[in-house]
Amino acid sequence: MEIAVIVLLLLGGVMIYNHVYRKKMYSEIDRLEAWKISIMNRPVPDELSKVKQLNMTGETEQLFEKWRQKWDDLVAVKLPDVEEKLFDTEELLDKYRYAKAKAVLREIDQLLRQAEEEVQLIIDEVHELIGSEEQNRTEIEELRTMYREAKKTLLAYRYTFGVAAAKLDEKLEEIESKFKQFEELTASGNYLAAREIVLSSKGELNKVTEMMSDIPELLTECQTTIPAQLEELYDGYKEMKQEGYILDHLQIDREIVQKREKIEQCMQMIGDLQVEEAKQGITEIKEEIDTLYDLLEKEVISHHYIKTEMSRIEEMLNVLNEEAKETSEETLFVQQSYRLSTKDLEKYRSIEKQIHQLMKRFEIIQARILEAKTAHSLLKEELEQLLAQIEMMKEEHEEFRKMLQTLRKDELVAREKLDEMKKKLSEAMRLVQKSRLPGLPKSYELQLSEAKDSLMKVAVRLEEKPLNMSAVHQALEESGNMVQRVYERTVEMIEQASLVEKVIQYGNRYRRRYPSVKEGLEEAEFLFRHYDYEQALEQAVAALEKVEPGALQRIQQIFRDERSKEE
Repeated sequence: MEIAVIVLLLLGGVMIYNHVYRKKMYSEIDRLEAWKISIMNRPVPDELSKVKQLNMTGETEQLFEKWRQKWDDLVAVKLPDVEEKLFDTEELLDKYRYAKAKAVLREIDQLLRQAEEEVQLIIDEVHELIGSEEQNRTEIEELRTMYREAKKTLLAYRYTFGVAAAKLDEKLEEIESKFKQFEELTASGNYLAAREIVLSSKGELNKVTEMMSDIPELLTECQTTIPAQLEELYDGYKEMKQEGYILDHLQIDREIVQKREKIEQCMQMIGDLQVEEAKQGITEIKEEIDTLYDLLEKEVISHHYIKTEMSRIEEMLNVLNEEAKETSEETLFVQQSYRLSTKDLEKYRSIEKQIHQLMKRFEIIQARILEAKTAHSLLKEELEQLLAQIEMMKEEHEEFRKMLQTLRKDELVAREKLDEMKKKLSEAMRLVQKSRLPGLPKSYELQLSEAKDSLMKVAVRLEEKPLNMSAVHQALEESGNMVQRVYERTVEMIEQASLVEKVIQYGNRYRRRYPSVKEGLEEAEFLFRHYDYEQALEQAVAALEKVEPGALQRIQQIFRDERSKEE
């Protein structure tokens, strides 16, 4: 029973699938049929009838026949063949030959696609031909107007075109001949070929018009403007030479000859209608002339610079030289009191040597100016370099002078620091006396003695002649560290001794009740009387903490409160 149900379900599924698939295939047949009809209804005959309004000769006649034959082939052969294949597909579907039917439908789709492309190509080519004829009629009149204007301008202002007039005539004649060629092609129905003539004529006429706009100005540049500039440049050059300027390095004579040769080349280019090349050449000539003007102006500026700066530079050198002499004397004086390092002495000898070299260089430049054989621009560059070196030497010299002044300042500062350290050590000793300690530990006395010796060493260093400030600074640093350590040890020792006394006084309340406290405090007193205040404090605190934990903090607070009241 179950098998029968399954079979029935499968048969039902197959029938449903078969029905849906056949419906889909018939829909595709309907679509292709509609597509075929739309192709047949395309307005190709109407478009071809427009072509008949043109001159039906030559190229137009050939194209018309080609298009008509293609359309006839589509309508009479290819589309009927499609119709037949559609009928075949329906028969295949009726026989349930779905795979074959599907293959035929794909073939029909491809045929219709090709037919659609052929029809569209025919219509596009017809539009191109008709459009070419319409554009040709419009544009040829515009070109004739442009041609007449160009011809009229060339006749009326022929003198302004100079060497280019004959070539322009030839160009216009070539364009006129193309107009005749256009008429012949149009009359023979060759509209597309005529279109090419229109486009080429348009490009050439635009180019000729542009050249006619540029040539008069270019000729004016070559024949008038640039030659006048060259004359002006040469006159200025001669005038400057008469005034004593050295200008041989500029080679103005050769440059002017070269520019005139380039002008002739540009004139030849204009005559050959190589207008863009001539434009570029003229631009280069003008830039080169501007460069020559700039070089002459540079010489004038350099001459003015030399005239105004020579005296100032000489004065700067003289002042620097005099200051160097003063520094030399000051260095000798300082060396009597201070020991200068080898590096410092070498630096000063280098400064003296460089200043001497700068003086020599300046004298050489002075001599070259008097000889009047060197261009002012070159002399200006040398003076600028010399001035930069003078400024640099002034800075180095000033740094050396400040170093000498610093030595004296350092000595005064060192003596002040020595006095401060002496006062600090005296303050430590005063604190010891004021505290009325029973005695001082041997280690403290040794540390105090070393600090006093270090201060003595600094004093001895400061009395040496010449004075070695590097050694003084080193001795000062060592002595300062020692004095600071002694002072800190003094304060710490006095506080420990005072705190020991407080702890012992506080612990006396436990002596009778606790033998261990009594023993510990007695040991602390023994250490105190033998000046070991640190160990005495530790012993007393250890004994007291056994019976009263935290006692040290309370005693320290009492100690701080008492000191605050005293202050």
